[in-house]
Amino acid sequence: MKKILLIFIILILFVFLLLVLFWKIEYNPLAGFSRWNLEGTVIENQQDTNQNPDIIQLSNNCFRLYSHGTGTGSDGLMNIYSYKSCNGLNWEFEGERIHRAAMPAAILEDDGKIRLYFQRGFENDKQQALMMAISDDGLNFEVEKMPLLVTGQGELEGIKTIAHFEIIKLDKGYRMYFDEGGLVPSDFEKYKNENWTWPVWRIRSLYSEDGLNWVLDTGVRIDYEQEPLKYMQRAGSCAVIKEGNLYHMYFVAGFSPWEDLKQWRRWSWSGIYEAISENGLDWKIVDKNIFDKGTDPKILRMGDEIRIYISEGHREGGNSIDSYLKK
Repeated sequence: MKKILLIFIILILFVFLLLVLFWKIEYNPLAGFSRWNLEGTVIENQQDTNQNPDIIQLSNNCFRLYSHGTGTGSDGLMNIYSYKSCNGLNWEFEGERIHRAAMPAAILEDDGKIRLYFQRGFENDKQQALMMAISDDGLNFEVEKMPLLVTGQGELEGIKTIAHFEIIKLDKGYRMYFDEGGLVPSDFEKYKNENWTWPVWRIRSLYSEDGLNWVLDTGVRIDYEQEPLKYMQRAGSCAVIKEGNLYHMYFVAGFSPWEDLKQWRRWSWSGIYEAISENGLDWKIVDKNIFDKGTDPKILRMGDEIRIYISEGHREGGNSIDSYLKK
């Protein structure tokens, strides 16, 4: 009897180990290992003002975070708000900066002025525009009346939607990364005969010498079907930082919200990934799913430390922002 019981226990353990192995190899092939320590929630979801954050370091070494949201008591339109912190952990809400604006991307110029790029609906929201505003103090902005770019026109001819801007300063000029969305199988020759219809997103980029005149870079920075994302339909919302001779990009990869997909795959594979590049144009994905939740990563260098902020949605509404410190 004891021998039979022992054999039964061994069989149970063997089956359990097989299930674990099967999960690791088949059901969770994109799992990575985080090199970040959670510091905690730095901005609570008390008001819907903190989605898609962007952060700049001010001349006094404090920081200002710009984000978008509808805001408490607003008219339901998307607006840009700001927070301020001198340690990167304790953020003070400063209020609304620009009305009817979304997807902020800010940069501090050598003359102390702050340029804030953002998205706004154009032609009764049938198109989307890349807009720019300038401020001397980071709080009071003068919005340029004319768009820098408009979807479906000029440099954005053939591009249907733009979102999640990320701007970096180069040795000469600027590069702006953005999400190209609204794509469907009929936009790609090899998918014309496929029976799925949900849209996809991918990461593109623009270049400018002066921050005013932008040219679309050739090609795609991160494609939705790039290894190991070949089963996904969404890559976007990136943050870029240069360390040594390499650029590091942290971006969100996942599935279209309209896809009829088994939940285990959506939960297990969706997350934040890392890619590296020598030139900021050609990217190789090197780390798989380092964060399995959250979106809209933002990188901040503070002395010798690097901190990443992740926007976390909540069922009850609003987004909180969590902070992680690189190990």
